[in-house]
Amino acid sequence: MRPTSLPSHTDSSVIGIVIVLVLLTLAGLGFLLYRYLCHNKGAYRTTGEPAPGEDCDLAHGDIVTDEKKEYFI
Repeated sequence: MRPTSLPSHTDSSVIGIVIVLVLLTLAGLGFLLYRYLCHNKGAYRTTGEPAPGEDCDLAHGDIVTDEKKEYFI
């Protein structure tokens, strides 16, 4: 019987490279998922009912916005 030889270093290098690539891919996907989930999607105003005890006219009159107004011709 012949003794078995040890695995060559090229096999370990390939396995190491594959593991690093998988981890980098997972890190990139995690970063993209984080940006997608935490991205500020904008301020939306709703026309819901004001809180109890709040005047309806004053609820919408004192809102200061820095948004540009759109004019339709």
